[in-house]
Amino acid sequence: MTRANIGIAVLTWAGCIAPGSGRNDGSASGGIDPSGADDYGDGSDGDDDGSDAGSGAAEAHDDGEDGSASADGPKFDLGTPDGGAPDEGCESDRCTCTIPEHVPCDAGTSDPFRAIGLNCPGELQVDASSMGPAAAIGVRDQFGGTATFDPREGSVYAVIGSGRVADLDEATPPGDSDAFPTHCNDDLGGNDPGATLPVPILPTNVGGDCTAMPDLLGTGDCSNTIQEQFDQGGEANDYVELRFELDVPPDVVSFSYDFAFFSVEYPVYYGSQFNDMYIGWLDSEAWTGNISFDAQGQPISLNAGFLELQDDAASLAEFDGTCMKQHAGTNWLTTTAGVVPGEHITVVFAIFDLSDSILDSYAFVDDFQWGCEPTGTPETEPEG
Repeated sequence: MTRANIGIAVLTWAGCIAPGSGRNDGSASGGIDPSGADDYGDGSDGDDDGSDAGSGAAEAHDDGEDGSASADGPKFDLGTPDGGAPDEGCESDRCTCTIPEHVPCDAGTSDPFRAIGLNCPGELQVDASSMGPAAAIGVRDQFGGTATFDPREGSVYAVIGSGRVADLDEATPPGDSDAFPTHCNDDLGGNDPGATLPVPILPTNVGGDCTAMPDLLGTGDCSNTIQEQFDQGGEANDYVELRFELDVPPDVVSFSYDFAFFSVEYPVYYGSQFNDMYIGWLDSEAWTGNISFDAQGQPISLNAGFLELQDDAASLAEFDGTCMKQHAGTNWLTTTAGVVPGEHITVVFAIFDLSDSILDSYAFVDDFQWGCEPTGTPETEPEG
């Protein structure tokens, strides 16, 4: 799926049309001063100007030809998440969806949330927290011997792992044991939740389709992707997460983010119960559950169908100079999930070992952005 980072989205539902604008290049738009780029290299959240929170929203335009601002605020006509009739309330055949403008602010930062594209000065602020050893959370600006894992937004991206992030830069020795790797083989200790993952994550399958049966929301994993593989391992160890809460802007209906997953459990433990897992969890009025899974409906794990970079011959340039040499990972993937305008949501990015506490796995996370594209069931696709 090819995505354009946008300030005013191009919409075609019910004849809605609006001009598009760029986002990823970091150019200033929507009145945001690019000099507000990261002054907080110490990893602070940089929201000392919290009175600005949410002020980065782009100005809405009316449905006339002169481009003047509308006193009624932004109008949009997006249709329902299931593809049904458009929502009522669009006053003409020209409608806009206004996405808050964004200027990357992660240059020089050590804050993983800024690295993802959150909590920039003058923009919508989130209530951010993390769980797990500090050594298992970090940021980086590249990985391996190619540009494949350069940042998707700004200058850096966030990294979480069931082992120490610094170990990623320890090159696998030639002929290293796959069963007991020299590097990325840590027991972090002290954060082993076992069979019960931190709230709100519930691996339990739900008894139907959450998009058609709202009563199922909050009873488990609406994707029904986690339980089968989680139960094979029985317990989670070396659990690490990033989470944030916020109110959805009043005129967007989805969000997306990019991620990649890697594991040294491959190749020896591929297909086994030692199935390290990454979960992107959304708790909202539209969905409660995993939002990141492969085309076969599996969670993102050692056994996931997207684990395409398999370095059996230790020949992939993508893993040169890293502990993933001889092991495996995905390319960048993009998850898109629907939300309800104005609702309060919780998003959790979590990774953990299954059934043991060694042989580590990692996730890169970047480029959180709001969207105007309605979606019922969340979807994950290769970034194209």
